[in-house]
Amino acid sequence: MFTNPISPEDEEQRLKALYSYDILGDGLANELDNLVKLAAQIANVPMAYVAFVDRDDIILRSATGISPEYKKIPRDIAICQHTMMYDHIFVVPDMHLEPEFVNNPKYAHVDNIRFYASAPLKDAEGFALGCLCLLDYEARNLNENQFEALQTLAVQVVAQLALKRKNLQLEAQTKRFDEFVDIFTASPEIHCILDRNGAILFINDAVTSMLGYTVEEVIGHSMWSYCYREDIDKTAYAIEKGLKNKNKHFNIDFRLVSKTGQVKWIGWGMVSKDNRWYSYGRDITERKKVESELTKLSFVASKVNNGVVINDANNNVTWVNDAFEKITGFSLEDLKGKPLGDLISGPETDWSLIENARALTQKKQSFTVDILAYRKDKQPIWLSIYNTVVLDDEGKVETEVEIIIDITEKKKAEEELQILSLVASKTNTGVTISNENGEITWVNEALEQLIGYSLQELSGKMLGDVLSTADTDKELISQARKKAANKQAYTIEVLALKKDGTPIWLSVANTPIINAMGQLERQVELIYDITQRKQVEKEMVEAREQALQLSEAKEMFLSVMSHEIRTPLNAVIGMTHLLLDNHPKPSQIDDLNILKFSGENLLNIINDILDFTKIETGNLQLESIPFDLHTLCVDITNSLQVSAGKKGNLLTLTYDDRVPESLLGDKTRLYQVIINLLGNAIKFTDKGRIDFKVKLKYNDTDSCLICFEIKDTGIGIAKDKQSYIFETFTQAGADISRKYGGTGLGLAITKRLLKLHNSEIKVESTEGKGTLFSFVIDFKKISDTAVTAAAVTKPSAFTGKKILVVDDNEVNILIAKRFLSKWGLIIDFATNGEEAINKIVNNVYDLVFMDIRMPGIDGFDTTRIIREISGDYYKKLPIIALTASTLHNENMKFKESGMNGHILKPFNPEEIKEVLAIYLKK
Repeated sequence: MFTNPISPEDEEQRLKALYSYDILGDGLANELDNLVKLAAQIANVPMAYVAFVDRDDIILRSATGISPEYKKIPRDIAICQHTMMYDHIFVVPDMHLEPEFVNNPKYAHVDNIRFYASAPLKDAEGFALGCLCLLDYEARNLNENQFEALQTLAVQVVAQLALKRKNLQLEAQTKRFDEFVDIFTASPEIHCILDRNGAILFINDAVTSMLGYTVEEVIGHSMWSYCYREDIDKTAYAIEKGLKNKNKHFNIDFRLVSKTGQVKWIGWGMVSKDNRWYSYGRDITERKKVESELTKLSFVASKVNNGVVINDANNNVTWVNDAFEKITGFSLEDLKGKPLGDLISGPETDWSLIENARALTQKKQSFTVDILAYRKDKQPIWLSIYNTVVLDDEGKVETEVEIIIDITEKKKAEEELQILSLVASKTNTGVTISNENGEITWVNEALEQLIGYSLQELSGKMLGDVLSTADTDKELISQARKKAANKQAYTIEVLALKKDGTPIWLSVANTPIINAMGQLERQVELIYDITQRKQVEKEMVEAREQALQLSEAKEMFLSVMSHEIRTPLNAVIGMTHLLLDNHPKPSQIDDLNILKFSGENLLNIINDILDFTKIETGNLQLESIPFDLHTLCVDITNSLQVSAGKKGNLLTLTYDDRVPESLLGDKTRLYQVIINLLGNAIKFTDKGRIDFKVKLKYNDTDSCLICFEIKDTGIGIAKDKQSYIFETFTQAGADISRKYGGTGLGLAITKRLLKLHNSEIKVESTEGKGTLFSFVIDFKKISDTAVTAAAVTKPSAFTGKKILVVDDNEVNILIAKRFLSKWGLIIDFATNGEEAINKIVNNVYDLVFMDIRMPGIDGFDTTRIIREISGDYYKKLPIIALTASTLHNENMKFKESGMNGHILKPFNPEEIKEVLAIYLKK
């Protein structure tokens, strides 16, 4: 019956596709349950499941009516390993009538199964992943509608898998973006973003280590305010000239002044994009010092009588000048035919330096070394030896030229010699020596390996001409050559092309060598491969832009969610206040207080959930205000009694009477911790007991330590799960979410909130017997005399005042009308910005409540138009924003539009009364 063999190569490709969906482990929880149940209902069969075909096993997922022992079965006894290869639904109305299955020991495990149907699961690339299967103990067949429905459900299963894989890919990409942002922030170099005028919009922490300023001190200030005064004009000129030439990328050096007044050279890479400057700066102060010292050395060498020694290919002296004899006392007769190092060394000479120098010569590398030598009369002398290897046409060492400088009295030349030493070190730095016209006379091996060209191919040519491409900044090279012609050192970064056609970014540091006549004699260039750094800079800029876009999208989502949630909450909380103020029946007061308490705390929790990043980034700050802990605990317990009773649980509160009445703390955060723990206890306990205990541990003059315990007799937590139940999106078992629901965020938030209280949560649990969560908090106390009642504004103070309420939501208007009318105010309403402007022009109001989001002209534009009308009335009329948004930048928009303040929906009557008291004073 089954004749669809698959080749080993195709099977490997199929398995690779299967594994890419990450569905064989526990990663796929219950996403497919509804589809499997629907398939069973449509076909009216007792058993249905999704099976994925692994290399050796069949893995059942989201099964209904199937015993757990069949979660994994050997592949060779499964029918779906064959039917998944079909392009159609495979149906066996009665397996007892098919010779393939009757009395076949391979299929003995399905002897009692009569009906079998399977729809192949193939992804978009055509790879078979498994089947959606239906089973029944009775013979049957599928009608046309059932057949089409099964095909549709199979497509939906594959679509669900594709969606899961896409989500995993998005999570990996987001993690990569976060890593780029972390690299960007932690970089030891300065990274900053400037606007077109040079104002600093963003800068990383390197500004503190490099210049001593904090990030907060420099944000918003102009970069030019930190620039060394003498560099401002020439830097601005260079940038303006580049922009006129349509350059987008600049490499420029200028000095900055640190917080302590220290002047530092910074080498900048700057990219202009979308009216922003993306800049990267590194400290090149030491390099500038070295370049300056090298220039001085060239001048000194042209004025003094330095020693010169010429050696043959075997390192034996062939000639010395008179200055050398004056410096060391050795004549040519003393040295000729002998190695110089053997004669000038002494008891304290570092012989390893001499051996290393000779090794470098054998490798055809020049070197610079400072060595303690000895004159002929045995007097110690410090010599700086600059060795240049001269190669013949075959690349062999022909001669060595050594310049000898007496630095005994001038140890300050140490930095000069270090840069000369770098020229011939063992690093991968490329080195070129050019004549006064910039034409190459010598290159080292490192450069040959770096760019692929040999000395023979480069000799007599300018390096920039050989390596330039169509994308190379030729203007930058031209400017650099002009500097060299003017005997100025320079450093540039250019895009070049290797001999094999590979693009490469090079950093070129050029130092001119001046002869005794003050003329340019030659040029020495140090060349670094900075391709990787340039790629990282590019990726960091792109990653930063994408991260900013993600952040803006996230902020907008939170704002929309805030508005959508707060709008109905405004009605709930507002109506609760009105009901309490309208003399409810005594039997309703407790219920209304619970509703008010729960609604207000729900609002506070929503505020934090909508801005959960505050907790993740450590920006959430605890309040310290007076509150009644006993009342809080009683209200929480009463509000949960209904949900506890539905599950047959007994919820009790045991409160220690010794706990002080007045405490200072964050009532909302404590409420969130307790409600999370009690809510979990109720959720995971059936027909049991939940005990909430509050005990005083110690009490002194200023503070008291209070212990909270939440104990239940529920399902408990396994020992091996207790260590990570506080992780984000984590639950104690794979079946917890399916059975009890939940996001896995509650305990994670609880732990972080307690950490802000300098407290740690503890858990003791036995699986099947229950759980005990406990924590202690040290609260500050406040004396009764320190608590002063807030001044209550008498309603008569508002009598006769005329208020305009601008809002397009009928519920908000109704609530505002009922509140404000009770206080003797004269109320007028407008449902949009245009109507509000007309009413303000034609009437005189004492205050305006302005909604932000309205059809047509929004609240911001409406306020701007009012403020632009001539006359003191329009300029001074108090306008208070009513907003349900939580965007961080709206406070600035309130001020910019001319609003006097704002109230966040859902608003509290006392908040409105405070605003009225401030702006309606006589």
